[in-house]
Amino acid sequence: MLRASVETHGQDVQLEAIMTGDATAGIAHSTELAAFAESIVTGGVGEIKSAREALVNIAGWDVMVDAAGVASNFQRMVRIADSTGITLGSMDKPSEDLREALGINEFRVST
Repeated sequence: MLRASVETHGQDVQLEAIMTGDATAGIAHSTELAAFAESIVTGGVGEIKSAREALVNIAGWDVMVDAAGVASNFQRMVRIADSTGITLGSMDKPSEDLREALGINEFRVST
């Protein structure tokens, strides 16, 4: 989804930054966005509140609301896919290069 969005908007970003945490990925407010996303996944209430406030202070309420919506959607999709055993299916081949470049293939689900 991110790759399609970047291409649609003609942006030049380094998707590898998703895996490395590099804040120079070419995405506005990437440091605050990444901190907010990480806090949602791994933080407690205080950490989420702090990251949310930092994002609002630098990028505004609308950006924070969009980021919260995107993070929530990804959490939902991952939980559904994991719980039902959904595979990449027809996206296996088209995403091969991207998965390799980002190191995503290193993550394996044990059965």
